[in-house]
Amino acid sequence: MELSDQGRNLIYVVLGGLAIGTALAFVGVDGTPLTSLLLQDNGRVMTGWVWQLATSIVVAPPNVLGLTDVAFNAMALAWLDSLFSLTYSRKQYYAVFLATGIAGNVLSLANGPGVVSFGASGGIFGLLAGVVSFDFVTNRRLDPGLMLWFAAIFIISSFLFSYVDWIAHLGGALLGLGLGYAAGLRRGEDPLAA
Repeated sequence: MELSDQGRNLIYVVLGGLAIGTALAFVGVDGTPLTSLLLQDNGRVMTGWVWQLATSIVVAPPNVLGLTDVAFNAMALAWLDSLFSLTYSRKQYYAVFLATGIAGNVLSLANGPGVVSFGASGGIFGLLAGVVSFDFVTNRRLDPGLMLWFAAIFIISSFLFSYVDWIAHLGGALLGLGLGYAAGLRRGEDPLAA
């Protein structure tokens, strides 16, 4: 499987996040492992720890949930990379991933202050939703197969396991729709823009 540089780099970031989370689990501040200070703790974010909205996209805890999340996200990036790299320019690929990952985490605050979350899936869903709206703009029609495929992936990955933060998936997807639409408009103005 041939990966784009962007896809390969994001897979490295996702895998590296588990390594970072593992290493920082052995370093503590006032008895709290540094890893837990980089995951999204909604209560802390609501009191000003806003950096967790970004760090939690990458850093994963060294436990079964962290390992599972990293494995699924790395596989999703590898599987979807050809679709993403055909849709987005190099800069757009990274920017949409980061912006939609943060948007997903912001919407995830609706889960309330007692929730801790992490993972790159909000950014991956943002990229994927952007493909849907990009396709709509560039082909002037909704592709029912692409829509069904997106809906199936969203529903299965969001609701199959109780610990999955479907609200982060939704937040990433909503911003992704807008960013993909904008990328499609830009491609329509200048075929070399993407």
